[in-house]
Amino acid sequence: MPGWAALLLFLVDIFCLGIVEGLQIALVELKRQHPDSYRKSHPRAYNTGESAFSGDNVERFLMGRQVFVVFLVFFAAKLTTIYLDEGDNFLFPVSWWFRSIFLETGILGCIVLVIIAQLMPQIVAAKYPVHYLQFIIMKPAYYLCIGVEMTGITHVCWLLSAFMQFCFRMKDDKTTINPVNLRGLDKRSFSDLEESVTSAEKEGSSDNHSKELTEKTTFLPADENIIHVSTLIDTLKDEMSSDVIAVYRQYLDKHPEQFMKFPSVVGNKVYASPGDIATQIRNSGYDVPSFLQDISHPDHIPPHIVACELLATVDSQRQEINDLRLMLDKKNKI
Repeated sequence: MPGWAALLLFLVDIFCLGIVEGLQIALVELKRQHPDSYRKSHPRAYNTGESAFSGDNVERFLMGRQVFVVFLVFFAAKLTTIYLDEGDNFLFPVSWWFRSIFLETGILGCIVLVIIAQLMPQIVAAKYPVHYLQFIIMKPAYYLCIGVEMTGITHVCWLLSAFMQFCFRMKDDKTTINPVNLRGLDKRSFSDLEESVTSAEKEGSSDNHSKELTEKTTFLPADENIIHVSTLIDTLKDEMSSDVIAVYRQYLDKHPEQFMKFPSVVGNKVYASPGDIATQIRNSGYDVPSFLQDISHPDHIPPHIVACELLATVDSQRQEINDLRLMLDKKNKI
């Protein structure tokens, strides 16, 4: 093969490997972000993420991706393992020891491949997963990996993984939840909790959860409706067992973007979700504070900023009170 053709194939190989390496990291990091925060600004990233996180598509993507990675790495190794005859030169004159150590063993190609095609895309995808998935090539690459898995070449992995789970007695329980399946947690794992809190007779999603909780209080006067928020917190505390609290704590630690939908756990105390409280306030006829709006809402203000402003206001008022006390003390002395 001519040298220019080998170089061209090597560049194409690096490009393809960088896509599949970064795509995996981007999908993993994407689960930490609220989908509504980038749904309108990065629609391609949103659509790819929604497709990947439905069903068992993550496992299927990983299988197809691994086939591509192995093929591309071995192909790059073939291209970068260079044997030179006596009197032949590399792109530039090299000594015999450089030729023996770096060219004939493929170490030089390995170093270039790891830095450019693997580590660099992974770092970029880890820092900017939404921007990475927004590239137009990412969605076709994702479906190409899914297509490879659909050929059945990797289906034996399902049997081997099931055999390993059986041998080591692995199973999902209340303290060890497979985070890949947590995206569908709204309709399955927490349905019993929703039923106990809302006194509903059938399962519902987290959105139905908020609706059912607020339907009970829409007929109440405004003052009583606001007070019902504290009643909601007490109900959650009374109805949730320690095991369920542990599930919530672990889930929210791994998926902070879901804090709007699920109750928050601080220590052993459970607080109603911001979404439920916002719905209560809205149904009471009041405007929802900006810090209770969803993070994708244009008027959303992060709660820590509100807390900082409140602390600054309290400090200012405390200083004014101290100044007034000093003035009164001076007047009393006079």
